[in-house]
Amino acid sequence: MLRPSPALVIACISLFVAMGGVGYAALKGKDKKKVRAIADQEIAKELAKQAPGLSVANAEKLSGTPAAGFQRFCSGGAIKATAVVNTTGASDTSFTNVPGFNCFQPGNLTSSVQIERLAQGQYLVRFVGNSGPNASGSAVASMVGADGYVNYVVANPSPIPGENVFQVIVHNAAGNVVDNRTFSLLAF
Repeated sequence: MLRPSPALVIACISLFVAMGGVGYAALKGKDKKKVRAIADQEIAKELAKQAPGLSVANAEKLSGTPAAGFQRFCSGGAIKATAVVNTTGASDTSFTNVPGFNCFQPGNLTSSVQIERLAQGQYLVRFVGNSGPNASGSAVASMVGADGYVNYVVANPSPIPGENVFQVIVHNAAGNVVDNRTFSLLAF
């Protein structure tokens, strides 16, 4: 049996509402309630056919978890931090703040991501507070706007006890370690 797609069902309901809007507006209070009840029943029937088990009641709790429970900062598998770092002028004496996102300090866009230059083309990237059971130890690094490539490892030992800090090495197209490049690091 050929069933209409959910998109077609929604489109038909939208058309019905649009065409019947003027007539619906002319109805009195009791009649509007009756029409609304009929429409709700028809929608519920169609949803039951197209998506068994889906209801407004269980939309509030998905698999027993409230909807708000799915916005979990720093949970496993989530993007935990990201930065696009221009290494031109990076300091080799201490960590310097750079703009970026760090789920361990949500809302702090000015001092929650830091870099330090170790040597030519070698940098430490610190996502402040990257520790504990949900600490990030995996990332994707890439060169931005230039030929070359970027490698990273988790610094061992960490320069900040208890935190995972990434050591990034920047190479030009010939494979030489170089400064004055921009790279991105996405930690998860």
